[in-house]
Amino acid sequence: MGIIRFIEFIAEEQNAGFIRGAGADAARHHDKYIKPHLVRGTDSPLTHTLGKDHGIIPSGTRLRLHKVEDIGGKAHVHVSDQHGNKHVVPVAKLHKPTAKTENRGHEFENHFIEHLKKHGLMDQDAKGAGSTAGTDFHVINKKQNTRHEGKVSSHHNIGAYNGETKQDTTAAMGQLTIKHDPKKGGWHIPEEARAKRPEYAKEIEKAGILHHMNQHHPDPHKTETTASGRAKSVSLPHHNMEPANAYLKDHHVDLLHVGGGYGTYAVGKDKTGHGLPNVSGKGKWTVREKQAGNKTSRTVMFQPHGRSGLNKSHVNLENEDHMAAFKKTLGHQ
Repeated sequence: MGIIRFIEFIAEEQNAGFIRGAGADAARHHDKYIKPHLVRGTDSPLTHTLGKDHGIIPSGTRLRLHKVEDIGGKAHVHVSDQHGNKHVVPVAKLHKPTAKTENRGHEFENHFIEHLKKHGLMDQDAKGAGSTAGTDFHVINKKQNTRHEGKVSSHHNIGAYNGETKQDTTAAMGQLTIKHDPKKGGWHIPEEARAKRPEYAKEIEKAGILHHMNQHHPDPHKTETTASGRAKSVSLPHHNMEPANAYLKDHHVDLLHVGGGYGTYAVGKDKTGHGLPNVSGKGKWTVREKQAGNKTSRTVMFQPHGRSGLNKSHVNLENEDHMAAFKKTLGHQ
């Protein structure tokens, strides 16, 4: 798959028409693009895409619709995102829904894998991890004269660098479940979770997330809830992207590729020798009740703080010139 396919994929939703929130077409658009998709709970599929930034919500965020409200003579819609967070956005900032319901992150992963295979950087019979525990892709270093066969996994072979893909800056770059137990001091990181994500667990503690939760939300059964019955999510800014680097190290990956024009990064020391940077910028923590009704558990997620939160890499393997230079570094030309 060439760069044109990639451009078409990324631009697909950007080029889709916007829904009209006012004017002659507003009523028709409401009946066709809004009304059929209104749902009550936050477990329903994400049907719409935010086409323009709105406050802290970046464009490209997938949403489900709950109810419509007229604000200042313009239609707004109450929505929730993939994490259950509630927002109110102008209808005019929403793209018309598409018929495709496939997970966009997995779709992007598959496109990127095919791109790597086309250029000989990944074995033809290898498959991405999707939603499993394996890593998403690998790249072959021919200078090491070894290959990485079969399904991508978290095991390292000489000459094969494991990598992970993220569709854009709305994707999670770190998740861990904390628990509440009065006998253990309230909110804490379970040992099982710490064993799986030791570096990320350290970042959660360094950022003061546990201290904040124990100070401001000491009783999980008395916390403020949303319309869905879940605890209201807690969002906290972070001054850098080190928690993402820590999480990726815990995943035992060497590379990260982020779509939407952000590019390709190294995790830790750049093993490829191509001069790839680590992720940098500013991040955001979100502490949420992922499983409705489980008040003593919260998922601590980390991600870039909006579209400007992640600094772009100077190398983007979706760019054909950048790909050619990268292949040369790894002995493919």
